[in-house]
Amino acid sequence: MNRPSDGADPASVHRPSRTSFVRGAGIDLAVYEWGSLAADPLVLVHGLTDTHRVWSDVAVLLADGFRVITYDVRGHGRSDGPNACADYRLDRLAEDFFAVIDRVSPHRPVHVCGHGWGAVQIWEAVCDERANTRIASFTAIAGPNLDHVGSVLRELVTHPRDTVQMLADHRLWWRGGRTVRIAAQRLGLPPRVRTWAIELLGGYSRAHATFAPTWRSDLGAGARIACVNLAHHLLRPRHRHTAVPVQLVVDTTDVFVPPFLYYSSARWVDRLWRSSIPADHWLPVTEPLLVAEAVANFVDDLEAANTSHPGTDSAGR
Repeated sequence: MNRPSDGADPASVHRPSRTSFVRGAGIDLAVYEWGSLAADPLVLVHGLTDTHRVWSDVAVLLADGFRVITYDVRGHGRSDGPNACADYRLDRLAEDFFAVIDRVSPHRPVHVCGHGWGAVQIWEAVCDERANTRIASFTAIAGPNLDHVGSVLRELVTHPRDTVQMLADHRLWWRGGRTVRIAAQRLGLPPRVRTWAIELLGGYSRAHATFAPTWRSDLGAGARIACVNLAHHLLRPRHRHTAVPVQLVVDTTDVFVPPFLYYSSARWVDRLWRSSIPADHWLPVTEPLLVAEAVANFVDDLEAANTSHPGTDSAGR
């Protein structure tokens, strides 16, 4: 993986090699790319109130082995932002994702990694039947499938003893980081404000701030996504199954997305890997090397498995 030299200009190092616009589900999406067009395509999807910039460090690290593709989710960054909350449903966000990969990699399945609500919306995509031929692997960071969580919560309500045991088994989630980081996460502050508050009261350096001048509109779009999807899927969960290989990168000290939210993932995923690490919620900016290695190693392992089983296809199935 690439590592920027100490004397390199950060702005030039992190600048994407190519930019374009792709027509999504009724809107235009801003797309950014690093690396060779001939390399395996890898799509990185950001979460609420962020933009593609949250992936800049990770993209640079992975650009020597992948064609790295990011895009601003609808309503964020330079992508169009509809006003109606209904236009931010998970099915619309999944259609945007498929529109992007159909444009940038029409004949080749892509690997994908999502963070936070970026992972939540890709769960919607990997449970679509199109994913069987279009998605080679999925790495989810700090983002569960809302329908899976809703199903588990419904079961726990009817079996309260299991709730106590589950919390005991996942007691690590009670051990958070600094109080200010927890507060910033729970309030859903935009990156600029969040990073300023964390730095001021003793957290990670301002060097990790990955905010865009569009942060006000990003915050509004993020609120629409959460409002229209969270309660809907938790209260009315669907049976959502996938055959796509899935890697869960679970932050064991993340109080924003506690590990027990992945409690039943294996029930719905045919091929599931889980990597537990003691890190905070904002891994793409605080631990980009760790994220890059997790994604690259997962892809390498899948490719090695496919090589040893020639009967499988390029997506590992």
